[in-house]
Amino acid sequence: MEKKRIIVKVGTNALTTSEGRLNEPLIEDLVRQIAAVRNGHDVLLVTSGAMGAGRNIINKEMPYDNVTSRQLYAVVGQVKLMELYSKLFANHSRIVAQMLATREDFQNRTHFLNTKNCIESLFREGIVPIMNENDFVCVEELMFTDNDELSGLISKMLFADKLIILSNVIGVLDENGGLMPEFTPYDKVPGHIISADKSSFGKGGMQTKFKIAQQAAMDGTEVYITKSDEPNVIVRITDGEHVGTRFITGK
Repeated sequence: MEKKRIIVKVGTNALTTSEGRLNEPLIEDLVRQIAAVRNGHDVLLVTSGAMGAGRNIINKEMPYDNVTSRQLYAVVGQVKLMELYSKLFANHSRIVAQMLATREDFQNRTHFLNTKNCIESLFREGIVPIMNENDFVCVEELMFTDNDELSGLISKMLFADKLIILSNVIGVLDENGGLMPEFTPYDKVPGHIISADKSSFGKGGMQTKFKIAQQAAMDGTEVYITKSDEPNVIVRITDGEHVGTRFITGK
C-alpha cells in the first residue's frame, strides 16, 4: 500500500453540539479513525474548538473587549481540548504533539522551514501533530481567515495527497439543498454560497472552504468537504471512496 499524507481539518461546528459544547463521543470516533489511518499513512490534524471549550469552562461572558475575551476563552479552552485529544489518542497507543501557528510561520522562511522540519520529524517518530491557530496572538496581520486557511497552507507545505475538511454539512450544496459532488480548481464559486451566513460558532463558512479547497487542489492536493459525523468518513476517503464534495487536482 502506498503511503499517503493526509490532512484532516475539523471545524468548530463539526466538533460541538448545537449549544456549543464539545461533542466528546464524536471526537472520540474521529480519533479512532485517525489512529486507524495513521497505521499506514502520515496524518496531521488541524482542529478548532478551543474557544468553545473555554466558554464552557469559564461559563460566563467576559467583561472585556472582543480581542481580550477571545484570548481568555482560547487559552483556557486549548488546555481542555489538548487534554481530551491526548487522552483519546493514548487509548490507541498514539502520542500527540500540539502546534500553535500564526500567519508569520508561513511568511517568514526560517519559521516556515522550522515548522516543516518539526512536522516531518513528528511523522518519522509516529507522533500525531495537532495544529490550531494561536488565538493568543490576536493581531489581525498574524491571524488566519480561519483554520480552513491554515489547513490549506499546511497541505501545500507538506505536499499532502488529501485534505479532508470536516464540517456540519455533507458538502457543497446547490440552491435546492442537493449535494454538488465534484469541482475542478477552475470552476466558479457558486453564487448562492457567496452571500451565505458563516457558521454559527466558527469564523469561516462554505465560501471560504470552497476557495481554500480550490487553491489546495490547484497545488496538487485532492480535497473533500463533508460531515464530521458521516460514518467512518476519514477511513473511507483515505481508502479512495468519494464522500461529500470532491475537488480534483489541477496537476
